[in-house]
Amino acid sequence: METHAAVPPDIQRILDDLDASDRRAELLTAELTDAQFTWQPDGGTRWSVGQCLEHLAVANGLYGEAVRKAVDRATLAGWTRKGPLAPGFVGQKFVNSLEPPVKRRVRAPTSIRPTSKLTRADIMLRYREAHDRLRRAARDAAAIDANRATFRNPFLKVVKVRVSTALHIVSAHDRRHLWQAEQVIGHPDFPR
Repeated sequence: METHAAVPPDIQRILDDLDASDRRAELLTAELTDAQFTWQPDGGTRWSVGQCLEHLAVANGLYGEAVRKAVDRATLAGWTRKGPLAPGFVGQKFVNSLEPPVKRRVRAPTSIRPTSKLTRADIMLRYREAHDRLRRAARDAAAIDANRATFRNPFLKVVKVRVSTALHIVSAHDRRHLWQAEQVIGHPDFPR
């Protein structure tokens, strides 16, 4: 968590969201034992705190890579910033659908389902690294027309996503799964 200079307010909000998610993840996990970190509610049918964070690390890594490439293409094309991040109507509806509390559960694509093969340290490292890459991409997106620059959704290739929408998706998706992790810790059967 650092001070970000010379970025527009809309980009600063994305950076602040990433910082807030990092702090929230650290607070959630700081006092957990490894057994608590990997405990799955409902007889193992739901994700553990660790699986929620692993899912975010992988999803944010894929989104971050796609955003990075779109920002680089827009930079090369000379598409300079025209205004603040403005997800389109459909994009904003999708962002809103991700916000907690979760109203509708959706099965994650296979490519971003947690494997549970990573250690706690690896999950936390990948989570932080994905956010660091997203921070760099978001800062660079301040110079481009992020409402024009697009990429193919890594999970649904027929859908194009605006960089502006993607940055909001990441923030909402983080909040969704950090909320989910909090629900795991609050579960009546959570090991104390």
